[in-house]
Amino acid sequence: MPQRRSVIVTGGASGLGKIMSSHFASLGDSVTIFDVNAADGEAVAAELDAAQKKAQAQANANGGGVRFEKCDVSSWTEQKAAFKAVYEAIGRVDVVMANAGIAEHGRSWIVPSREEDEGELDKEPALKVLDVNLEWGSVKLAQYYMRRNTPDPTTGFRGSIICTASNVGLYPFPPAPLYAASKHAVVGLVRSLGPIYGMSHVGIRINALAPAVLGYALRNYTYKPLKTATNIAGTDALFNNMILTPDSTLVKGVEKLLNNVELNGQVLEIHGDNVTVRPPHDVIDADSRHNLAEFVRFRYGQ
Repeated sequence: MPQRRSVIVTGGASGLGKIMSSHFASLGDSVTIFDVNAADGEAVAAELDAAQKKAQAQANANGGGVRFEKCDVSSWTEQKAAFKAVYEAIGRVDVVMANAGIAEHGRSWIVPSREEDEGELDKEPALKVLDVNLEWGSVKLAQYYMRRNTPDPTTGFRGSIICTASNVGLYPFPPAPLYAASKHAVVGLVRSLGPIYGMSHVGIRINALAPAVLGYALRNYTYKPLKTATNIAGTDALFNNMILTPDSTLVKGVEKLLNNVELNGQVLEIHGDNVTVRPPHDVIDADSRHNLAEFVRFRYGQ
């Protein structure tokens, strides 16, 4: 019987994260859901664990089980403890879906209304959206534990990190410029780390998904204040006339990144029924092309 993968899904109790958690659980993998919402996290983990056990019993097989770890990914201390708990319980980390994210609710502090001008500088900017959405802690901890895996004898890789960006990390998004900035940052992080993590002594692939508006998100997300938010879309009229992308396209993108070992440092746009690899911008001139090639050649620590 093939070894069950140890999969961590941050923000795995709702929205896109729940789609991912459900998919990996259906494959029989050992899934650990990280979420700041303990009630939802425990309920979803129990639901998926029961479904996995039932399916595996019918197939006369053994699943890896579904667990929950309460974790605010903006807290290094909490996330470090959650990763350690997974490693101690399962003995390895193979796939990390760095998915947790929150919205930028209300008018951005970057562009205040006229009424806000008077006391604008007395209010400290709310930057939680950047702390959560950049996912640097999940990436850092993922590579730490994945480097302890034995490389796959065929591919040479030790694990796979998949970050959730967004198509607003590829396009302008005036309603929420800080949210857009956070998702642009995820794209930059993944493209910059790909050449480093792909080095033979590291042996980790890192890629990103850039979903459009998925039907699951709008059916299941509800608005919460920013300080406790784990959901994105809300009930804003902004989404009333959106063209929805099927949930199945997200799963298709996940599987493409896991199965195609040639993909590293790449961004997959998830739109309609399509999964499209989105290359970086064209290089403007020969001088920039030379310098960028030097950066890639230099990589890190060489």
